[in-house]
Amino acid sequence: MQPSNRVAIITGASRGLGAVIARVLARRGYDLVVGARNRDPLEEAAASFARWGSRVAAVDGDVADAAARARLVSAARELGGLDVLVNNASELGAIGPLIDFDVPRLGRIFPVNVGAPLALAQLAAPLLAERGGLIVNITSDAALGAYPGWGPYGASKAALELLTRTLATELRGRGVSAAIVDPGNMRTRMHQEAFPLEDISDRPQPEVTEPFWNWLFDQTPAEISGERFAAQAEDARWLQRV
Repeated sequence: MQPSNRVAIITGASRGLGAVIARVLARRGYDLVVGARNRDPLEEAAASFARWGSRVAAVDGDVADAAARARLVSAARELGGLDVLVNNASELGAIGPLIDFDVPRLGRIFPVNVGAPLALAQLAAPLLAERGGLIVNITSDAALGAYPGWGPYGASKAALELLTRTLATELRGRGVSAAIVDPGNMRTRMHQEAFPLEDISDRPQPEVTEPFWNWLFDQTPAEISGERFAAQAEDARWLQRV
């Protein structure tokens, strides 16, 4: 029997890319569990997603906190199950040369960008397995580019990419798929924080990725598992394998 509703968890969903992904899923008829650290903007975003008729559970909290992750998965269970997990929440950290980087700050960047997505995937896997679900981990071209100043953030995203590919292999037998998405440069708060004195108005808004997300969620999860996608790639399928 097919499930009566589709359910997605999206972290970092109160603004920017996460809000765009949540809005796409709401328009496609998904019920949503949306997470972010700050309650007020999260509730405002959740109300906007509900305009498409979706049930929306807003779960505020730091994704690096185990209790917050447990609440996200519990909310999905209460909505009936889980089809899609989008690990979008990220920590940028300081931009600057590695030789000057305050190494203890890795203790924040890696738990948020690597540990939290893995831990949330572990919690969500039983629900995802029931529906042949998909894990989507958000990466960056900094994972590949070795950009000066972006070392810690890029290293965390490189680690996330390897973990995602490994999850895709290990979970195949359980019917759970995992994919990596690089959304490309966008005009977001995090990107502005990386360039505090620069005008980033030439970057596109996160909404530029909407065609890609609609394409991605049309795919059979098992057929895209283990792949890396570039949301702003210029070919007809919005697809780039690396």
